Amino acid sequence: MEKLIDKNLIDKISKRATKKLRINEVNFNTDLELKTIEYLKKQQYLEYKKVEIVLKNNFIPSYPLGYVLINHYDKIVGFMGTIFSIRNIKNKEYTYCNIHTWVVDRDYRLNSFLLLTDLIKKDITLTAFTPVKTLIGLLEKFGFKKIKMKYRIIFLLNFLKLLKKNQYEIEKKSLVIEKILNENDLNYYKNYLHIPCEKFVIMDKNDRTKYIFIIARKVKKKIFQVLNIFYVSDSLNLKNNWDSISLEISKVFKVSFCVQNFFNESDCSIPNKILFIKNLKKDVCIKNLPKNSKLDILYSDLIE
Repeated sequence: MEKLIDKNLIDKISKRATKKLRINEVNFNTDLELKTIEYLKKQQYLEYKKVEIVLKNNFIPSYPLGYVLINHYDKIVGFMGTIFSIRNIKNKEYTYCNIHTWVVDRDYRLNSFLLLTDLIKKDITLTAFTPVKTLIGLLEKFGFKKIKMKYRIIFLLNFLKLLKKNQYEIEKKSLVIEKILNENDLNYYKNYLHIPCEKFVIMDKNDRTKYIFIIARKVKKKIFQVLNIFYVSDSLNLKNNWDSISLEISKVFKVSFCVQNFFNESDCSIPNKILFIKNLKKDVCIKNLPKNSKLDILYSDLIE
């Protein structure tokens, strides 16, 4: 196993590299933000339209949207995006940062690690849910732990279900939703008000005091409409009543598939032992995860 890079070595390597390069924090509503956007539009490694969607996922405007690598000609030659959030775990606040959109010009890739040096000095939880294989090795050297994230996709259209009477309904009106949600779910709802995604409540027609709050995004994959679920307030309830509820989801949102990323089976809302599902796995990287905390994809670049 490769040894972790200790702090002294990080400082030593950084000092040597920063003789010709420097790292700058990119804050919102600054000239550097405008220059960074221009760089991202011109770079040839990632499609800017996809990057732009992720950049809109900011939840704390006072925190940086990322870091840039700048050469001695004062030109941006690299970028690493960041999505910060505050989590309350057992009445204690923790700062999380999701790393995304790591792009560096080819001539400067040996110095890609510099983009990470400021973040790893902070007492925060770091996640990287979309790292390329070459980046995973680098992150592990900086103390990240590699774990498996699961991805489940299910085909929704089952015509036998159309004959069943549905006891569930979907509510999307803001005024109604805000009156229903508990404090924790209401906080999530408000955080996502400015994000272009689906926020809705599923209610039992026979008992409207029971609800399932869902945050998701409707996306088009090839020719199919897909609902990407990334928060469910009551996963077990949704899983146990999947047949009826999935029919209503398909009808209301006009989607053919649902997908969900998850780390533990208990956190997945899509049943496993049914027809028309597919399970996949991928490597992700985590650093400084608080004890007894659940890992999820909220406030990350997977919300697209």
